[in-house]
Amino acid sequence: MPATSPSRFRFAPFERWIAALLDPQRQERTVLLTLAVYTVIWTAYRTISTWPRDLHPDETELYDWSRHLALGNAKHPPLSGWITKAWFTLVPVSDIGFHLLATVNIALTLWIAWRTMRRYMNAEKSLFGLALLTLIPFFNFLALKYNANAVLLPVWAATIYCFLRALESPGALWGALAGLFAGASMLGKYWSIVLVGALGLAALFDPRRGRFFASPAPWLMIIAGGAVLAPHLVWLYDHNFPTFGYAAAHESSGFAANARDTATYLLGSIGYAAAAVIAWAVLLRPSRPALADLIWPLDAPRRTVLIAQVLMVLLPMAVALISGIRIVPLWTMPGWTLLPLVLLTSPLISVSRDTVRSIMAVAAVVSVGALLASPIVALAIHLREPPGPAEYASLLADRIEQEWRTHTDQPIALVAGEPALAGGTAYYLRTDTRAFAGGDSSALAAEITTRGGVLVCPAEDSGCVGRADQIAAGQNPILRGQVWLNRPLFGLAGATRRDIYVLVLPKPSPSR
Repeated sequence: MPATSPSRFRFAPFERWIAALLDPQRQERTVLLTLAVYTVIWTAYRTISTWPRDLHPDETELYDWSRHLALGNAKHPPLSGWITKAWFTLVPVSDIGFHLLATVNIALTLWIAWRTMRRYMNAEKSLFGLALLTLIPFFNFLALKYNANAVLLPVWAATIYCFLRALESPGALWGALAGLFAGASMLGKYWSIVLVGALGLAALFDPRRGRFFASPAPWLMIIAGGAVLAPHLVWLYDHNFPTFGYAAAHESSGFAANARDTATYLLGSIGYAAAAVIAWAVLLRPSRPALADLIWPLDAPRRTVLIAQVLMVLLPMAVALISGIRIVPLWTMPGWTLLPLVLLTSPLISVSRDTVRSIMAVAAVVSVGALLASPIVALAIHLREPPGPAEYASLLADRIEQEWRTHTDQPIALVAGEPALAGGTAYYLRTDTRAFAGGDSSALAAEITTRGGVLVCPAEDSGCVGRADQIAAGQNPILRGQVWLNRPLFGLAGATRRDIYVLVLPKPSPSR
């Protein structure tokens, strides 16, 4: 019996897509178009799956930072706030705008990773590697919430690309660019010291280190990175290093707990990359010699890539055990763009057109499948997860806006209260915000006396409600309300939240 031709089972548009991806004349354009479609799919997924809830507090916090640009913030360095400001200068402020910011951030990272892979691998291996990255949840599900972790994705990828170029051909340009992007990474989150340390140690282990360290490249890295960081360092000194205090709050409670947390970090980090590694092993079936060459490559450039990738995961463990700081696997988010180079650059591993077709099919099914499942995800969230303090903030903002407008036509100048709820309410009111958790309540009372404003608290948070009443005491007039908030989805009622708000109207302007 003649063998059945596999072509009859092939989907023509899919085959044309694969052909365009492998065509040298159309490849770059097709990769960009593919990433644009990827952006649309995951933006739609995020929008639909989170339909029952409002923006995450991390995102509304960034919006607040973007409205009050500074060289630093109480929790993190300023890059994420700066980028948010730049983005919403171009895009209207909305929930979908935030979702699009997150997915464009992911797509940009994947494009930089693609350009890095194409420098060291052929088209088939690079496309296989690009698809592998989309099987790591850091490049879709977990980075759909734009925050100080997600902001690191493209700047780490750019730093790695420029560093590898500088190591190959030491000179001014790539060294300076590597330093610039490394400095930007540090302005995103101090966790980026892991990237700097991993790349620095990888360079020391590289046989080309003599030529590299004798060139201008490493010194230009230091100068450029220092120049980028200098204004923030001055800000830190002037403000008594508030971000260091926030970082120190992540300490484990004793050595045993720290050891447990560190082991959990390692297992979790491996778990995040597991699907990509399993897909690689199943589809490519690497031989024993290939695995041996992967574990310790014979050529220096590949060995440097392996060392850098391993150190980006393992280096924090040593720091955590020494310092007692608790680390979590989510923080490895930006550190995986080298994984395809680790898995695929060996000459003992080959990737055929059929294998590219298979991995692209898997990647496409994951993305399209997630989009199709997004209404089910939304319904599961709606019915099974009680809303957090800020997840009905838009409903509270609507109620406050209506009440406020019945008393004054002046804008709401200030929203304060439970931090997440205040930030979310301020975002949907498009006004300023200040949270008085750990802040100066007397200063807040003085400001709200002058400008007027709103204090918001979850009804069950007696501490917040008590502070709100204390701050508003003596103001005239004071309007205090209680609301029950519920948002139905597909005709099904979800959980109800009860919030307290206190309106302090601004003083009337003196008549002329």
